[in-house]
Amino acid sequence: MELRTLRKKEKELQAREVELRRREQEVKRKEDAAARAGIVLEEKNWPPFFPIIHHDIANDIPVHLQKIQYVAFTTFLGMAFCLLWNVISVTTLWTKGGGVNIWFLAVIYFIAGVPGAYVLWYKPLYRAFRTESAMKFGWFFMFLCASHWLLHLCCCCSSYSFQGKISHWYPGCNRCCG
Repeated sequence: MELRTLRKKEKELQAREVELRRREQEVKRKEDAAARAGIVLEEKNWPPFFPIIHHDIANDIPVHLQKIQYVAFTTFLGMAFCLLWNVISVTTLWTKGGGVNIWFLAVIYFIAGVPGAYVLWYKPLYRAFRTESAMKFGWFFMFLCASHWLLHLCCCCSSYSFQGKISHWYPGCNRCCG
């Protein structure tokens, strides 16, 4: 009885091995077809503790553009940190008796702002530097201008923002937004 069971398991294992080899060959064929078509499969490597995106400035970006890309990356991380600090600050304000509406807006801005900035301006700049494509530079500059316009609108124009608390810091606000 045990001999039959062992032979049956051996046949099952051989069938699995044949199936795995077939799948391996299929994956290899698809990878080769993608490589011939010019499709680059990027390995996700950032952040190191939980990789979710491909980010390798040293190997992807030409040497003469790497410094600019590092500055852009630092700017992106700085923006993410500022939005996180905004949530922390507004949470503190909320616990001291401030309104909850501004807290919800800070959380929404953080949740939408960090991935939005990555997709809309950082990644197009990264791709533009990697491929040196004028079209990708166009997308970057279009979204960068749009984000600066929204920043100006939110921070300076008291009729559109929440009580215009920052408008006295920026000298151009009184001229353009009244």
